[in-house]
Amino acid sequence: MFTTRKPDGVQHSSGMADIEKSPVAAAYAAPNLAAAAKPTGRDSNYSIINEWLTMRGDLESEGDILVKGKVIGNIRCKLLIVDVDATIEGGIVADEVVVRGRTKGVIEANKVRLEKSAVVDSEISHMTFSAEEGARIKGALKFREEPVSTQIKVVESKAA
Repeated sequence: MFTTRKPDGVQHSSGMADIEKSPVAAAYAAPNLAAAAKPTGRDSNYSIINEWLTMRGDLESEGDILVKGKVIGNIRCKLLIVDVDATIEGGIVADEVVVRGRTKGVIEANKVRLEKSAVVDSEISHMTFSAEEGARIKGALKFREEPVSTQIKVVESKAA
C-alpha cells in the first residue's frame, strides 16, 4: 500500500539525516558555541521559528528557541539563537543569547554573544558578554551581579 520508492526509483530518506542536519543541531554543533550551547540531556527540548514565519505575541519555553523568522513580542527561554536573517522586536529573558541577526528591545541574559552579522538596538543586561568584530550595537551594556531567572512563573487565576 505504501512504498518508500518514488516512481523514478529514487529512495526516500528515513528522515534521520534531515534531523541531524537541522538548524538547531547545526547551531549546537557550531564550534564557536562550545559546550555551553549544547543541550545537556534535553536534546528534543527546543523550538524553531522558521524563516517564513512571523510570530506576534510572547513566547515562553523551558527549553531552547532558534529564531530564523520574525518575532514581534517578548521571549523567555533557556537558550535563544537569533539566526542571520531573523528579527526580534521585543524583550528577551534567557540564560544564554546568541545573536546573528537583528534585535530591538531589552535583552536580559546570563551570557550574551553577538556574532559578526548581529545588528542590535537593545539595552543588554548580562553577566558575561562577547561580541565579534563587525557586530553592530546601538544601546547600552549593563553588567548584572545576580543571574537571570528563566523560570516561567505560573499565574493562577482567582475564581471568585
